[in-house]
Amino acid sequence: MFKKLPNWVWVLLLVLTATATTQYFQYAMMGLTVFVLAYLTKGMRRQKKSVK
Repeated sequence: MFKKLPNWVWVLLLVLTATATTQYFQYAMMGLTVFVLAYLTKGMRRQKKSVK
């Protein structure tokens, strides 16, 4: 589904994330919290298969 990204893309993403986190710490932590909560509740949002 996804093609493998080159290493320089991952390094660039890491540098941009670190820069954004230091400059906008409150927004970065808010985004991280929302991401973690969304990831943890993924199973609750899934459609349950009905057994007949």
